[in-house]
Amino acid sequence: MMVADARRIARTLCSVAALSIGALARAQAPVAPLPAPADAMLPPTQAPISEADLRFRLYQLADDSLAGRAAGERGDWVATGIIAEEFRRLGLKPAGDSGTYFQNVPLVVGLVDSLARVSVHTSALRLWTDFVPAVGGRGFATGPIRRIDNARVIFGGTLGDTAHMISSVAAAGRFVVLATPRDASGKRSPYYWRYAGLDRFPGAAAIAVVALDVVAPFYLDELRAGIVQPAPPPGAPSVPAPILVSEDAAGVLLGRPLARARPGDGTRKVRGSVGSVLRPLPSPARNVVAVLPGSDPALRGTYVALSAHNDHIGIAPHPVDHDSLHIANMAYERVAPQRGRDSARKLHPPRPDSIFNGADDDGSGTVALLEIAESLSVSGVRPKRSLLFVSHTAEEVGLVGSKWYADHATVPRDSIMAEIDMDMVGRGRPEDVRGGGPGYLEIVGSRRLSSELGRLTDSIATRQRPPFVINYEFDVPGHPEQYYCRADHFSYARYGIPSLNMSRGDHPDYHEVTDEPQYIDFNALMRVVRFTTELALTVANLDHRLVVDGPRTDPKAPCVQ
Repeated sequence: MMVADARRIARTLCSVAALSIGALARAQAPVAPLPAPADAMLPPTQAPISEADLRFRLYQLADDSLAGRAAGERGDWVATGIIAEEFRRLGLKPAGDSGTYFQNVPLVVGLVDSLARVSVHTSALRLWTDFVPAVGGRGFATGPIRRIDNARVIFGGTLGDTAHMISSVAAAGRFVVLATPRDASGKRSPYYWRYAGLDRFPGAAAIAVVALDVVAPFYLDELRAGIVQPAPPPGAPSVPAPILVSEDAAGVLLGRPLARARPGDGTRKVRGSVGSVLRPLPSPARNVVAVLPGSDPALRGTYVALSAHNDHIGIAPHPVDHDSLHIANMAYERVAPQRGRDSARKLHPPRPDSIFNGADDDGSGTVALLEIAESLSVSGVRPKRSLLFVSHTAEEVGLVGSKWYADHATVPRDSIMAEIDMDMVGRGRPEDVRGGGPGYLEIVGSRRLSSELGRLTDSIATRQRPPFVINYEFDVPGHPEQYYCRADHFSYARYGIPSLNMSRGDHPDYHEVTDEPQYIDFNALMRVVRFTTELALTVANLDHRLVVDGPRTDPKAPCVQ
Protein backbone atom coordinates (compact mmCIF):
# COMPACT_ATOMS: atom_id res chain seq x y z
CA MET A 1 0.00 0.00 0.00
CA MET A 2 1.49 3.25 -1.07
CA VAL A 3 3.10 5.84 1.28
CA ALA A 4 3.11 5.85 5.08
CA ASP A 5 0.38 7.84 6.78
CA ALA A 6 0.53 10.32 9.67
CA ARG A 7 1.14 7.60 12.22
CA ARG A 8 4.44 6.86 10.49
CA ILE A 9 5.93 10.06 11.90
CA ALA A 10 5.14 9.17 15.48
CA ARG A 11 6.38 5.63 14.95
CA THR A 12 9.60 7.04 13.52
CA LEU A 13 10.32 8.45 16.97
CA CYS A 14 9.99 4.93 18.33
CA SER A 15 12.33 3.77 15.57
CA VAL A 16 14.98 6.20 16.75
CA ALA A 17 14.68 4.80 20.25
CA ALA A 18 15.02 1.32 18.78
CA LEU A 19 18.39 2.04 17.17
CA SER A 20 21.03 0.17 19.11
CA ILE A 21 24.54 1.58 19.54
CA GLY A 22 25.86 -1.52 17.85
CA ALA A 23 23.54 -1.05 14.88
CA LEU A 24 24.62 2.55 14.49
CA ALA A 25 28.26 1.56 14.59
CA ARG A 26 27.59 -0.96 11.83
CA ALA A 27 25.52 1.47 9.73
CA GLN A 28 27.63 0.84 6.65
CA ALA A 29 28.11 -2.89 7.23
CA PRO A 30 26.07 -5.42 5.24
CA VAL A 31 23.04 -6.75 7.08
CA ALA A 32 22.92 -10.51 7.46
CA PRO A 33 19.66 -12.06 6.20
CA LEU A 34 17.34 -13.66 8.72
CA PRO A 35 17.21 -17.43 8.35
CA ALA A 36 13.88 -18.80 7.16
CA PRO A 37 12.16 -21.09 9.65
CA ALA A 38 12.37 -24.79 8.98
CA ASP A 39 8.73 -25.02 7.93
CA ALA A 40 9.38 -22.48 5.15
CA MET A 41 11.76 -24.89 3.41
CA LEU A 42 9.07 -26.75 1.54
CA PRO A 43 8.85 -28.60 -1.77
CA PRO A 44 7.48 -26.72 -4.82
CA THR A 45 3.86 -25.66 -4.71
CA GLN A 46 0.87 -27.84 -5.50
CA ALA A 47 -2.46 -27.14 -7.23
CA PRO A 48 -4.73 -26.95 -4.15
CA ILE A 49 -4.72 -23.58 -2.38
CA SER A 50 -2.78 -24.05 0.84
CA GLU A 51 -0.91 -22.28 3.63
CA ALA A 52 2.21 -24.25 2.73
CA ASP A 53 2.23 -22.92 -0.83
CA LEU A 54 1.72 -19.34 0.30
CA ARG A 55 4.48 -19.64 2.87
CA PHE A 56 6.90 -21.08 0.31
CA ARG A 57 6.16 -18.33 -2.18
CA LEU A 58 6.32 -15.47 0.31
CA TYR A 59 9.64 -16.47 1.88
CA GLN A 60 11.04 -16.47 -1.64
CA LEU A 61 9.56 -13.11 -2.68
CA ALA A 62 10.29 -11.27 0.58
CA ASP A 63 13.83 -12.60 0.98
CA ASP A 64 16.59 -10.15 1.91
CA SER A 65 18.35 -10.99 -1.36
CA LEU A 66 15.68 -9.01 -3.25
CA ALA A 67 16.70 -5.88 -1.30
CA GLY A 68 13.19 -4.54 -0.75
CA ARG A 69 12.03 -4.77 -4.40
CA ALA A 70 12.18 -1.02 -5.12
CA ALA A 71 10.80 -0.29 -8.60
CA GLY A 72 13.61 0.05 -11.11
CA GLU A 73 16.14 -1.68 -8.85
CA ARG A 74 17.59 -5.15 -9.39
CA GLY A 75 15.50 -6.73 -6.60
CA ASP A 76 12.18 -5.90 -8.26
CA TRP A 77 13.59 -6.94 -11.63
CA VAL A 78 14.34 -10.36 -10.08
CA ALA A 79 10.89 -10.48 -8.46
CA THR A 80 9.13 -9.79 -11.76
CA GLY A 81 11.24 -12.50 -13.36
CA ILE A 82 10.06 -14.97 -10.70
CA ILE A 83 6.43 -14.00 -11.33
CA ALA A 84 6.75 -14.30 -15.11
CA GLU A 85 8.45 -17.69 -14.83
CA GLU A 86 5.63 -18.93 -12.63
CA PHE A 87 3.01 -17.74 -15.14
CA ARG A 88 4.96 -19.55 -17.87
CA ARG A 89 5.25 -22.76 -15.81
CA LEU A 90 1.50 -22.71 -15.21
CA GLY A 91 0.71 -22.35 -18.90
CA LEU A 92 -0.82 -18.89 -18.79
CA LYS A 93 -0.65 -16.95 -22.06
CA PRO A 94 1.79 -14.01 -22.11
CA ALA A 95 -0.07 -10.72 -22.41
CA GLY A 96 2.68 -8.13 -22.09
CA ASP A 97 4.55 -6.29 -24.83
CA SER A 98 5.63 -8.04 -28.05
CA GLY A 99 4.41 -11.50 -27.03
CA THR A 100 6.19 -11.48 -23.65
CA TYR A 101 4.93 -11.48 -20.07
CA PHE A 102 6.46 -8.04 -19.46
CA GLN A 103 5.22 -4.52 -20.02
CA ASN A 104 7.99 -1.99 -19.47
CA VAL A 105 6.97 1.12 -17.55
CA PRO A 106 9.06 4.23 -18.35
CA LEU A 107 10.49 5.53 -15.09
CA VAL A 108 13.43 7.74 -14.19
CA VAL A 109 15.11 8.88 -10.97
CA GLY A 110 14.46 12.54 -10.19
CA LEU A 111 17.04 14.45 -8.14
CA VAL A 112 16.74 17.91 -6.63
CA ASP A 113 18.77 20.39 -8.66
CA SER A 114 21.42 21.80 -6.32
CA LEU A 115 21.10 25.14 -8.16
CA ALA A 116 17.39 25.49 -7.36
CA ARG A 117 16.57 28.97 -6.08
CA VAL A 118 13.50 30.96 -5.04
CA SER A 119 13.57 34.69 -4.22
CA VAL A 120 10.69 36.90 -3.10
CA HIS A 121 10.67 40.63 -2.39
CA THR A 122 14.12 41.19 -0.80
CA SER A 123 14.54 37.64 0.57
CA ALA A 124 16.16 34.53 -0.90
CA LEU A 125 14.65 31.31 0.45
CA ARG A 126 17.09 28.64 1.59
CA LEU A 127 17.08 25.26 -0.16
CA TRP A 128 16.22 22.35 2.21
CA THR A 129 15.31 24.78 5.03
CA ASP A 130 12.70 27.12 3.53
CA PHE A 131 11.84 25.25 0.36
CA VAL A 132 12.59 22.10 -1.61
CA PRO A 133 11.41 21.05 -5.08
CA ALA A 134 8.91 18.20 -4.69
CA VAL A 135 10.70 15.94 -7.15
CA GLY A 136 8.39 13.07 -8.04
CA GLY A 137 5.73 14.41 -5.69
CA ARG A 138 2.47 12.52 -5.99
CA GLY A 139 -0.40 14.72 -7.05
CA PHE A 140 1.84 16.87 -9.27
CA ALA A 141 1.72 16.45 -13.03
CA THR A 142 4.74 15.14 -14.92
CA GLY A 143 6.52 17.21 -17.55
CA PRO A 144 9.13 19.93 -18.03
CA ILE A 145 9.03 22.26 -15.02
CA ARG A 146 8.24 25.94 -15.65
CA ARG A 147 10.60 28.72 -14.72
CA ILE A 148 9.33 31.22 -12.19
CA ASP A 149 9.74 34.65 -13.75
CA ASN A 150 8.22 37.43 -11.62
CA ALA A 151 5.13 35.34 -10.91
CA ARG A 152 2.75 37.03 -8.50
CA VAL A 153 2.06 35.14 -5.25
CA ILE A 154 -1.52 34.16 -4.45
CA PHE A 155 -2.85 32.18 -1.49
CA GLY A 156 -4.91 29.36 -2.95
CA GLY A 157 -6.55 28.14 0.26
CA THR A 158 -6.34 24.85 2.14
CA LEU A 159 -6.01 21.50 0.40
CA GLY A 160 -9.26 19.58 0.56
CA ASP A 161 -11.37 22.68 1.20
CA THR A 162 -12.57 22.94 -2.37
CA ALA A 163 -15.44 25.24 -1.42
CA HIS A 164 -12.99 28.02 -0.55
CA MET A 165 -9.98 27.33 -2.79
CA ILE A 166 -9.29 29.73 -5.64
CA SER A 167 -10.34 28.82 -9.15
CA SER A 168 -8.07 27.45 -11.82
CA VAL A 169 -8.51 30.71 -13.72
CA ALA A 170 -7.35 32.77 -10.73
CA ALA A 171 -4.26 30.55 -10.40
CA ALA A 172 -3.11 30.94 -14.01
CA GLY A 173 0.41 32.32 -14.18
CA ARG A 174 0.59 32.71 -10.39
CA PHE A 175 2.84 31.32 -7.67
CA VAL A 176 0.12 29.48 -5.73
CA VAL A 177 0.63 28.86 -1.99
CA LEU A 178 -1.55 26.09 -0.52
CA ALA A 179 -1.95 25.25 3.18
CA THR A 180 -2.33 21.69 4.43
CA PRO A 181 -5.29 20.85 6.69
CA ARG A 182 -5.01 20.65 10.46
CA ASP A 183 -6.42 17.91 12.67
CA ALA A 184 -8.56 18.38 15.78
CA SER A 185 -5.48 19.24 17.85
CA GLY A 186 -4.34 21.88 15.37
CA LYS A 187 -1.48 19.87 13.84
CA ARG A 188 -0.96 20.03 10.08
CA SER A 189 -1.16 16.85 8.05
CA PRO A 190 2.26 15.51 6.96
CA TYR A 191 0.99 13.46 4.03
CA TYR A 192 -2.27 14.88 2.71
CA TRP A 193 -0.53 16.96 0.03
CA ARG A 194 0.49 13.80 -1.78
CA TYR A 195 -3.13 12.84 -2.60
CA ALA A 196 -4.83 16.21 -2.87
CA GLY A 197 -5.20 16.58 -6.63
CA LEU A 198 -2.65 19.36 -7.04
CA ASP A 199 -3.13 19.21 -10.80
CA ARG A 200 -6.29 21.26 -10.33
CA PHE A 201 -4.13 24.33 -11.17
CA PRO A 202 -2.49 23.34 -14.48
CA GLY A 203 -1.90 26.94 -15.54
CA ALA A 204 -0.03 28.04 -12.40
CA ALA A 205 3.60 29.05 -12.60
CA ALA A 206 4.31 27.15 -9.38
CA ILE A 207 2.46 25.32 -6.62
CA ALA A 208 3.99 25.66 -3.17
CA VAL A 209 2.48 23.43 -0.47
CA VAL A 210 3.09 24.40 3.16
CA ALA A 211 4.35 21.02 4.37
CA LEU A 212 8.15 21.12 4.47
CA ASP A 213 8.35 21.42 8.25
CA VAL A 214 5.94 18.53 8.89
CA VAL A 215 6.85 15.93 6.25
CA ALA A 216 8.40 12.76 7.60
CA PRO A 217 12.22 12.80 7.66
CA PHE A 218 12.32 9.68 5.49
CA TYR A 219 10.74 11.64 2.63
CA LEU A 220 13.50 14.24 2.74
CA ASP A 221 16.02 11.38 2.74
CA GLU A 222 14.29 10.04 -0.37
CA LEU A 223 14.49 13.46 -2.03
CA ARG A 224 18.23 13.66 -1.37
CA ALA A 225 18.80 10.17 -2.75
CA GLY A 226 16.48 10.64 -5.74
CA ILE A 227 12.87 9.62 -6.26
CA VAL A 228 11.58 7.23 -8.90
CA GLN A 229 8.93 8.89 -11.06
CA PRO A 230 7.31 8.57 -14.49
CA ALA A 231 9.50 9.68 -17.36
CA PRO A 232 8.04 12.78 -19.02
CA PRO A 233 6.64 11.71 -22.39
CA PRO A 234 8.20 13.30 -25.48
CA GLY A 235 6.61 16.66 -26.18
CA ALA A 236 4.88 16.81 -22.80
CA PRO A 237 3.64 20.31 -21.95
CA SER A 238 5.34 22.25 -19.17
CA VAL A 239 3.91 21.92 -15.66
CA PRO A 240 3.82 24.15 -12.58
CA ALA A 241 7.00 24.09 -10.50
CA PRO A 242 6.23 21.71 -7.58
CA ILE A 243 7.58 23.00 -4.25
CA LEU A 244 7.27 22.26 -0.54
CA VAL A 245 7.75 25.29 1.73
CA SER A 246 7.90 25.79 5.48
CA GLU A 247 5.26 27.79 7.32
CA ASP A 248 7.76 30.59 7.94
CA ALA A 249 8.64 30.69 4.23
CA ALA A 250 4.93 30.86 3.39
CA GLY A 251 4.70 33.95 5.57
CA VAL A 252 7.58 35.54 3.65
CA LEU A 253 5.96 34.69 0.32
CA LEU A 254 2.56 36.05 1.34
CA GLY A 255 3.85 39.03 3.29
CA ARG A 256 1.79 38.00 6.30
CA PRO A 257 1.52 35.00 8.65
CA LEU A 258 -0.11 31.98 7.06
CA ALA A 259 -2.83 31.93 9.75
CA ARG A 260 -4.00 35.38 8.64
CA ALA A 261 -4.02 34.63 4.91
CA ARG A 262 -7.28 34.35 3.01
CA PRO A 263 -7.79 32.78 -0.44
CA GLY A 264 -6.86 35.34 -3.06
CA ASP A 265 -4.39 37.22 -0.84
CA GLY A 266 -0.90 38.01 -2.14
CA THR A 267 0.90 40.81 -3.97
CA ARG A 268 4.60 39.89 -3.93
CA LYS A 269 6.47 38.57 -6.93
CA VAL A 270 8.72 35.52 -7.04
CA ARG A 271 11.73 34.73 -9.21
CA GLY A 272 13.61 31.48 -9.45
CA SER A 273 14.10 28.05 -10.93
CA VAL A 274 13.39 24.65 -9.36
CA GLY A 275 14.18 22.19 -12.12
CA SER A 276 15.09 18.58 -11.42
CA VAL A 277 17.85 16.33 -12.72
CA LEU A 278 16.59 13.10 -14.33
CA ARG A 279 18.68 9.92 -14.47
CA PRO A 280 17.93 6.42 -15.79
CA LEU A 281 17.07 3.55 -13.46
CA PRO A 282 19.49 0.67 -12.84
CA SER A 283 16.95 -1.90 -14.12
CA PRO A 284 13.77 -1.78 -16.19
CA ALA A 285 10.55 -1.32 -14.23
CA ARG A 286 7.96 -3.72 -15.58
CA ASN A 287 4.46 -5.00 -15.10
CA VAL A 288 3.93 -8.75 -15.53
CA VAL A 289 0.79 -9.68 -17.48
CA ALA A 290 -0.76 -13.05 -18.30
CA VAL A 291 -4.12 -14.48 -19.34
CA LEU A 292 -5.99 -17.63 -18.38
CA PRO A 293 -8.32 -18.02 -21.41
CA GLY A 294 -12.02 -18.41 -20.77
CA SER A 295 -14.07 -21.43 -21.81
CA ASP A 296 -16.89 -19.69 -23.70
CA PRO A 297 -15.90 -18.75 -27.28
CA ALA A 298 -18.43 -15.91 -27.23
CA LEU A 299 -17.17 -14.44 -23.94
CA ARG A 300 -13.46 -15.26 -23.73
CA GLY A 301 -12.66 -11.95 -25.38
CA THR A 302 -13.80 -10.19 -22.19
CA TYR A 303 -11.83 -10.21 -18.96
CA VAL A 304 -11.94 -10.06 -15.19
CA ALA A 305 -8.64 -8.61 -14.03
CA LEU A 306 -6.87 -9.72 -10.85
CA SER A 307 -3.96 -7.65 -9.59
CA ALA A 308 -1.39 -6.98 -6.87
CA HIS A 309 1.79 -4.90 -6.87
CA ASN A 310 5.24 -6.49 -6.89
CA ASP A 311 7.34 -3.51 -5.73
CA HIS A 312 8.18 -2.20 -2.27
CA ILE A 313 10.42 0.58 -0.91
CA GLY A 314 13.95 -0.83 -0.92
CA ILE A 315 16.58 -0.35 1.78
CA ALA A 316 16.69 2.02 4.76
CA PRO A 317 19.60 4.48 4.96
CA HIS A 318 20.54 3.16 8.44
CA PRO A 319 19.91 -0.21 10.12
CA VAL A 320 17.72 -0.50 13.21
CA ASP A 321 17.42 -3.30 15.72
CA HIS A 322 14.61 -5.44 14.31
CA ASP A 323 13.09 -6.70 17.57
CA SER A 324 13.25 -3.34 19.32
CA LEU A 325 11.54 -1.62 16.41
CA HIS A 326 8.81 -4.25 16.16
CA ILE A 327 8.10 -4.01 19.87
CA ALA A 328 8.17 -0.21 19.78
CA ASN A 329 5.72 -0.17 16.86
CA MET A 330 3.30 -2.49 18.62
CA ALA A 331 3.59 -0.46 21.83
CA TYR A 332 2.89 2.78 19.99
CA GLU A 333 -0.27 1.25 18.59
CA ARG A 334 -1.17 0.10 22.12
CA VAL A 335 -1.37 -3.45 20.85
CA ALA A 336 0.18 -6.10 23.07
CA PRO A 337 3.35 -7.44 21.39
CA GLN A 338 3.88 -11.17 21.23
CA ARG A 339 6.96 -10.89 23.39
CA GLY A 340 9.03 -8.24 25.13
CA ARG A 341 12.56 -7.17 24.29
CA ASP A 342 14.06 -9.07 27.23
CA SER A 343 12.47 -12.34 26.18
CA ALA A 344 13.49 -11.66 22.57
CA ARG A 345 17.10 -11.23 23.70
CA LYS A 346 17.00 -14.66 25.31
CA LEU A 347 16.25 -16.13 21.89
CA HIS A 348 18.94 -14.29 19.93
CA PRO A 349 21.24 -11.25 20.09
CA PRO A 350 20.31 -7.86 18.58
CA ARG A 351 19.54 -8.08 14.86
CA PRO A 352 20.40 -4.98 12.80
CA ASP A 353 18.01 -4.77 9.87
CA SER A 354 17.80 -2.30 7.00
CA ILE A 355 15.74 -4.09 4.33
CA PHE A 356 12.09 -3.25 3.76
CA ASN A 357 11.05 -6.80 2.81
CA GLY A 358 7.43 -5.91 2.08
CA ALA A 359 6.08 -9.31 3.06
CA ASP A 360 2.57 -7.96 3.54
CA ASP A 361 2.94 -4.86 1.34
CA ASP A 362 2.46 -6.37 -1.15
CA GLY A 363 4.17 -9.70 -1.08
CA SER A 364 0.94 -11.11 0.33
CA GLY A 365 -1.16 -9.91 -2.61
CA THR A 366 1.44 -11.10 -5.10
CA VAL A 367 1.63 -14.65 -3.75
CA ALA A 368 -2.17 -14.69 -3.57
CA LEU A 369 -2.23 -13.82 -7.28
CA LEU A 370 0.16 -16.69 -8.07
CA GLU A 371 -1.77 -19.13 -5.91
CA ILE A 372 -5.03 -18.29 -7.70
CA ALA A 373 -3.31 -18.73 -11.07
CA GLU A 374 -1.93 -22.14 -10.07
CA SER A 375 -5.18 -23.37 -8.55
CA LEU A 376 -7.19 -22.62 -11.67
CA SER A 377 -4.63 -23.49 -14.34
CA VAL A 378 -3.65 -26.87 -12.88
CA SER A 379 -7.17 -27.90 -11.86
CA GLY A 380 -8.54 -27.13 -15.32
CA VAL A 381 -11.28 -24.86 -13.96
CA ARG A 382 -12.11 -22.30 -16.62
CA PRO A 383 -14.71 -19.57 -16.22
CA LYS A 384 -16.63 -18.37 -19.26
CA ARG A 385 -14.63 -15.14 -19.47
CA SER A 386 -10.87 -14.93 -19.41
CA LEU A 387 -8.94 -13.95 -16.29
CA LEU A 388 -6.31 -11.23 -16.73
CA PHE A 389 -3.49 -11.46 -14.17
CA VAL A 390 -1.58 -8.19 -13.75
CA SER A 391 1.35 -7.81 -11.37
CA HIS A 392 1.93 -4.05 -11.19
CA THR A 393 5.24 -2.36 -10.55
CA ALA A 394 5.78 1.13 -9.07
CA GLU A 395 2.67 1.24 -6.88
CA GLU A 396 4.79 2.70 -4.12
CA VAL A 397 5.75 5.69 -6.25
CA GLY A 398 2.17 6.70 -6.96
CA LEU A 399 0.21 3.89 -8.69
CA VAL A 400 2.48 4.41 -11.69
CA GLY A 401 2.54 0.80 -12.94
CA SER A 402 -1.22 0.34 -12.79
CA LYS A 403 -1.83 3.75 -14.36
CA TRP A 404 0.53 2.84 -17.19
CA TYR A 405 -1.27 -0.45 -17.74
CA ALA A 406 -4.73 1.12 -17.68
CA ASP A 407 -3.57 3.82 -20.09
CA HIS A 408 -1.79 1.29 -22.36
CA ALA A 409 -3.77 -1.90 -21.76
CA THR A 410 -2.49 -4.94 -23.67
CA VAL A 411 -6.08 -6.13 -24.20
CA PRO A 412 -8.85 -3.81 -25.38
CA ARG A 413 -9.58 -1.67 -22.34
CA ASP A 414 -13.35 -1.84 -22.78
CA SER A 415 -13.12 -5.66 -22.72
CA ILE A 416 -12.08 -5.54 -19.02
CA MET A 417 -15.42 -5.81 -17.23
CA ALA A 418 -14.11 -5.82 -13.64
CA GLU A 419 -10.88 -5.47 -11.68
CA ILE A 420 -10.04 -6.97 -8.26
CA ASP A 421 -6.91 -5.70 -6.50
CA MET A 422 -5.25 -7.28 -3.44
CA ASP A 423 -2.87 -5.26 -1.28
CA MET A 424 -1.77 -6.14 2.26
CA VAL A 425 -3.96 -9.19 2.74
CA GLY A 426 -1.64 -11.16 5.05
CA ARG A 427 -2.15 -9.72 8.55
CA GLY A 428 -5.36 -8.51 10.24
CA ARG A 429 -5.10 -10.26 13.61
CA PRO A 430 -6.35 -8.37 16.70
CA GLU A 431 -2.72 -7.54 17.53
CA ASP A 432 -2.31 -6.06 14.03
CA VAL A 433 -5.51 -4.08 13.55
CA ARG A 434 -8.07 -2.76 16.02
CA GLY A 435 -11.18 -4.85 15.49
CA GLY A 436 -9.16 -7.45 13.61
CA GLY A 437 -9.71 -11.18 13.65
CA PRO A 438 -10.22 -14.17 11.34
CA GLY A 439 -13.08 -12.50 9.49
CA TYR A 440 -11.65 -9.00 9.19
CA LEU A 441 -11.49 -7.54 5.67
CA GLU A 442 -11.39 -3.98 4.34
CA ILE A 443 -12.80 -3.20 0.90
CA VAL A 444 -12.93 0.08 -1.00
CA GLY A 445 -14.55 0.86 -4.31
CA SER A 446 -16.84 -2.13 -4.78
CA ARG A 447 -20.00 0.01 -5.05
CA ARG A 448 -18.55 3.18 -6.53
CA LEU A 449 -19.35 2.16 -10.11
CA SER A 450 -21.41 -1.01 -9.80
CA SER A 451 -23.86 -1.81 -7.02
CA GLU A 452 -24.00 -5.32 -8.51
CA LEU A 453 -20.29 -5.86 -7.82
CA GLY A 454 -20.86 -4.67 -4.26
CA ARG A 455 -23.75 -7.09 -3.71
CA LEU A 456 -21.80 -10.03 -5.13
CA THR A 457 -18.80 -9.18 -2.95
CA ASP A 458 -20.90 -9.06 0.21
CA SER A 459 -22.75 -12.26 -0.65
CA ILE A 460 -19.60 -14.27 -1.30
CA ALA A 461 -17.88 -12.85 1.80
CA THR A 462 -20.70 -14.08 4.03
CA ARG A 463 -20.50 -17.59 2.50
CA GLN A 464 -16.91 -18.07 3.69
CA ARG A 465 -16.34 -20.16 6.83
CA PRO A 466 -15.97 -18.26 9.05
CA PRO A 467 -17.56 -15.41 7.11
CA PHE A 468 -15.64 -12.27 6.29
CA VAL A 469 -17.09 -9.16 7.90
CA ILE A 470 -16.23 -6.29 5.60
CA ASN A 471 -15.14 -2.95 7.02
CA TYR A 472 -16.21 -0.21 4.59
CA GLU A 473 -14.98 2.62 6.82
CA PHE A 474 -12.16 3.58 4.46
CA ASP A 475 -14.47 3.74 1.45
CA VAL A 476 -16.44 6.65 2.91
CA PRO A 477 -16.24 9.71 0.64
CA GLY A 478 -13.83 12.26 2.05
CA HIS A 479 -12.11 9.85 4.46
CA PRO A 480 -8.74 11.46 5.35
CA GLU A 481 -6.73 8.28 4.73
CA GLN A 482 -7.62 8.59 1.01
CA TYR A 483 -7.55 4.78 0.52
CA TYR A 484 -9.80 4.94 -2.54
CA CYS A 485 -7.15 7.08 -4.26
CA ARG A 486 -4.17 5.14 -2.91
CA ALA A 487 -4.71 1.67 -4.38
CA ASP A 488 -4.12 0.29 -7.87
CA HIS A 489 -7.80 -0.42 -8.49
CA PHE A 490 -8.35 3.33 -9.02
CA SER A 491 -6.28 3.28 -12.20
CA TYR A 492 -9.00 1.08 -13.72
CA ALA A 493 -11.97 2.71 -12.01
CA ARG A 494 -11.18 6.07 -13.60
CA TYR A 495 -11.99 4.45 -16.95
CA GLY A 496 -15.39 3.29 -15.71
CA ILE A 497 -14.30 -0.31 -14.99
CA PRO A 498 -16.00 -1.63 -11.81
CA SER A 499 -13.04 -2.13 -9.48
CA LEU A 500 -12.29 -2.85 -5.86
CA ASN A 501 -9.33 -3.10 -3.54
CA MET A 502 -9.21 -5.52 -0.63
CA SER A 503 -6.91 -5.43 2.37
CA ARG A 504 -6.61 -6.96 5.82
CA GLY A 505 -5.59 -3.57 7.15
CA ASP A 506 -2.74 -1.23 7.95
CA HIS A 507 -0.64 -2.52 10.87
CA PRO A 508 2.28 -1.32 13.01
CA ASP A 509 4.88 -2.86 10.68
CA TYR A 510 3.54 -1.04 7.59
CA HIS A 511 6.46 0.46 5.64
CA GLU A 512 8.93 -0.71 8.26
CA VAL A 513 11.84 -3.16 8.01
CA THR A 514 9.76 -5.39 10.29
CA ASP A 515 7.24 -6.22 7.55
CA GLU A 516 8.53 -9.80 7.22
CA PRO A 517 6.98 -13.22 6.52
CA GLN A 518 7.34 -14.36 10.13
CA TYR A 519 4.44 -12.06 11.10
CA ILE A 520 2.04 -13.15 8.34
CA ASP A 521 -1.18 -14.99 9.20
CA PHE A 522 -0.97 -17.64 6.49
CA ASN A 523 -4.32 -19.20 7.39
CA ALA A 524 -6.09 -15.86 6.91
CA LEU A 525 -4.14 -15.28 3.69
CA MET A 526 -5.28 -18.65 2.40
CA ARG A 527 -8.90 -17.70 3.15
CA VAL A 528 -8.48 -14.42 1.24
CA VAL A 529 -7.21 -16.42 -1.74
CA ARG A 530 -10.24 -18.70 -1.66
CA PHE A 531 -12.63 -15.75 -1.32
CA THR A 532 -10.99 -13.85 -4.18
CA THR A 533 -11.02 -16.93 -6.40
CA GLU A 534 -14.73 -17.45 -5.84
CA LEU A 535 -15.48 -13.77 -6.44
CA ALA A 536 -13.47 -13.70 -9.67
CA LEU A 537 -15.11 -16.90 -10.97
CA THR A 538 -18.58 -15.63 -10.09
CA VAL A 539 -18.09 -12.37 -11.98
CA ALA A 540 -16.39 -14.11 -14.91
CA ASN A 541 -19.29 -16.58 -15.23
CA LEU A 542 -22.06 -13.96 -15.33
CA ASP A 543 -24.20 -14.11 -18.46
CA HIS A 544 -24.04 -10.31 -18.66
CA ARG A 545 -21.58 -7.52 -17.98
CA LEU A 546 -21.73 -6.01 -14.54
CA VAL A 547 -24.29 -3.25 -14.31
CA VAL A 548 -22.52 0.11 -14.17
CA ASP A 549 -24.88 2.39 -12.26
CA GLY A 550 -22.39 4.69 -10.51
CA PRO A 551 -21.09 8.01 -11.81
CA ARG A 552 -18.26 7.89 -14.32
CA THR A 553 -15.61 10.60 -14.36
CA ASP A 554 -12.97 11.97 -16.70
CA PRO A 555 -10.02 9.50 -16.60
CA LYS A 556 -7.64 12.48 -16.42
CA ALA A 557 -9.45 14.17 -13.54
CA PRO A 558 -7.93 14.12 -10.03
CA CYS A 559 -9.10 11.30 -7.80
CA VAL A 560 -11.77 12.22 -5.26
CA GLN A 561 -12.02 10.10 -2.14
